[in-house]
Amino acid sequence: MKKGIFALLAAGACLLGVVHAGSALAATPKAVDLTAGLTPRALSACPGLPEDAVRAAVNRFSADLLAASAEKKEGNLMLSPASVHLALAMTANGAEGSTKSAMLNLLAGRGVTLDRLNRANRDWMALLSRTGKKTTLSIADSIWFDRGYRPSRLFLKRNADFYGAAARSLDFRDKNAPGAINAWVKNATRGTIEKIIESIRRDEVMFLVNAVYFKSDWQVPFEKEQTRKEVFHAPGRDVEVEFMHRTGRMSFLSGRGATGVALPYDDDGRFEFFALLPDGNATPREWLARQNRTTLFGDLAGMMTPKAGLVVQLALPKFESRYEDTLEDELASLGMSIAFDPGRADFSGMSERHTRDLFIGTVRHKTFVRVDEKGTEAAAVTSVGMRMTSLPAIDREISFDRPFLYGIMDRKAGIPLFVGIMENPAAK
Repeated sequence: MKKGIFALLAAGACLLGVVHAGSALAATPKAVDLTAGLTPRALSACPGLPEDAVRAAVNRFSADLLAASAEKKEGNLMLSPASVHLALAMTANGAEGSTKSAMLNLLAGRGVTLDRLNRANRDWMALLSRTGKKTTLSIADSIWFDRGYRPSRLFLKRNADFYGAAARSLDFRDKNAPGAINAWVKNATRGTIEKIIESIRRDEVMFLVNAVYFKSDWQVPFEKEQTRKEVFHAPGRDVEVEFMHRTGRMSFLSGRGATGVALPYDDDGRFEFFALLPDGNATPREWLARQNRTTLFGDLAGMMTPKAGLVVQLALPKFESRYEDTLEDELASLGMSIAFDPGRADFSGMSERHTRDLFIGTVRHKTFVRVDEKGTEAAAVTSVGMRMTSLPAIDREISFDRPFLYGIMDRKAGIPLFVGIMENPAAK
C-alpha cells in the first residue's frame, strides 16, 4: 500500500520517550510563560502511523500548496508543507463553526474530527523524533500573545498536549518583541533562518509559529574531486555552476512523464532525497499542472519503494537556496478563505471569554536548503499571525513624558478645584 510522504518520513520503531521541542524555547526578560501549571498529556511510547484519511489529506494539501505557489511565483521555489500544515493545525484548535470545518476539510479531509487530526499529528511528530546517528530532525512549536490578550486555557492545553507548543506573553508594543520571537526561530532552525517577524501591526495579538529543521549525510557521499563546473540551462540564459558526479547503483525513477533519482540519507533509508526531470521540454511547472494532486505524492512514494537499483551516471548541481512568501492567497484558494475574512472568521476558541474578534491576517513562510557533497541541510518556519477584527482608528498620539500642567475643573462654574504642574512622577 502506498503511504505517501508520511511513509517516507515515519518509522515504525517504538519510542522510549519524546521531548517536546517547544520546551527549548529561549527565555526572554520580557516574556511571561503562559503554560505554567499546564501538564501536557503523556505521549504514546509506541505511536503508530497517522490514519490513512489524514495521510491522504496531507499529501493532497502538499500537492495543492505546491501547485498554487508555483502558479503565483516564478523562479526558485521551496516549501515545507509539513511546517505549514502543523502551524495551521495548531490554529485550528482555536477555530469554531464554519471556520473550523473549512480548516479541517483542507488539513484532514471531510469527516475527520479535530481530535483525530491532533492525534495523527502528535503520532507523526513522535515518529519523526527518532532518527539515525547522522540525521538531525527537529520540530518545534510556539505561540506568542500580546500582553493584553487573555487566551483560553483549553486552547493552550490542546496545543501543549498535541504539538508541544510553548506559549509566551510579550508586550507587542515593545520594539524588541519581534526580536524575542525571531531569537526562538533562529535557535529552532540552528541559525539557518534568522527571522520570521519584521514588525508587529497594532491589530496583531498572536503568532503561532512552527519550525522544522533537517540535516543528514548521504548514504553514499559524492566525491569532492568529482565536482566540476558545468552549464545549467536556466530559463532565458545558461549559467555555469558546480555539478556533483557519481556513478553507481541507485534508485532510478520513471513514470508520470518524468525521470529522476532517489538518494537515501545515512539513516537506514528512512529519509530520501528525490529529484525529477520532466520528459521532453516540459518545465517543472507545466509538469506539475498536469498531475493528479490527489495521488501525486502517494505515487511518488511508490516509485521510491526500495528495489534493485540500476547503474546510473548522475550529475547533480550543488545548490543553496532561500525562499519566503506569504500564503494567504494560496490557502484562500484551497478553501480556507473564511479564516481570512474579518466578518466571517470564528476563532472564539482562542480567547478566555470566547469572543469572536480574531481572524488570520498573515501566513508567513520561509525556507532554507543546502545540497552538497556531504548531504542536505534544510529548514522551514511558518508563522500564522492573528489580527483583531476591529480596533479604533488613531487620529493623534500624545505622551505626557515631560513636565505638564494638570488639574480638576468644576465645569459648571468654570472654576478649577485643583491645578498643578507635574515635573517628576517618581517624587512623592
